Amino acid sequence: MSPIFSPAHGVRTEAGRHLQLVASRGAPAQHDSPDDAARRVWEIAFGLAARHRFEPDSPLAEIRRTVVGTLREHPAVARPLDAEMLVREALGEKVPVDEITGPVRTGVHLLLFARLVDELALTDGELESLIAQAEELAVDGELSPRPEPRDAPSPE
Repeated sequence: MSPIFSPAHGVRTEAGRHLQLVASRGAPAQHDSPDDAARRVWEIAFGLAARHRFEPDSPLAEIRRTVVGTLREHPAVARPLDAEMLVREALGEKVPVDEITGPVRTGVHLLLFARLVDELALTDGELESLIAQAEELAVDGELSPRPEPRDAPSPE
């Protein structure tokens, strides 16, 4: 097992089980009106997966390839720039995301979560551990789901 994942404690929530389903199907499954708790688990799991897949200083082209490759199959979910900004935010960068609506955020979190765990080639145990960690972070409101924000890199 990879050292970046803690031992699995088991997925305990409906939101977590939904993420397992999303990851196994490779695309977001339909979900009836997720509540704020589910959205929080999904956002945190997305952030954890993004930080395992990309380094904070990953080239934008690398992030863009993942985003565009994913959205090519699901163009109605979000604009590529919005999805890229959510990945960059998850990596701790200060980027403009306030205008991105809740449904777009949820779609990106689910869709890119599936893509990221696929790119990481997680085992079932590693996936379960990542989701369990997201569930724990969602319950403990004092823990941040993402690193401290940093300024955007200057274009050179």
